[in-house]
Amino acid sequence: MKKLLFVAYQSPVGSIWVNEAFRTAFGMYGEDLEPAVLLLDEACVALSKKTKPESLGLLPLSICHRYIKNYGTPVFAVKEDLEQFKVKELDENFSAKVLTKQDLKDFIHQFDYVIFM
Repeated sequence: MKKLLFVAYQSPVGSIWVNEAFRTAFGMYGEDLEPAVLLLDEACVALSKKTKPESLGLLPLSICHRYIKNYGTPVFAVKEDLEQFKVKELDENFSAKVLTKQDLKDFIHQFDYVIFM
């Protein structure tokens, strides 16, 4: 099975890319692809328990939680980004794995396809 990584790097507040990364990843299961999602830069804010894009009229991230749990979709973030954007308490519904910037290059090379959103 081919491995596919979706990388979102824009904030979930004011953009649709975090939701679109998850929505697209979930659609890959029907194509026999193994998706994962990496939240870089500002997108890592989506992992915070305090992030509520629905208060701005955007899709709530809680919709993603159900599918992440059902499919076991891996979610990743970068430790340095979490620190930079002061994300201290991760929402456990994402079951996010935290990487360092040093690990990022080898991590990305594990995937057959990488799509930046």
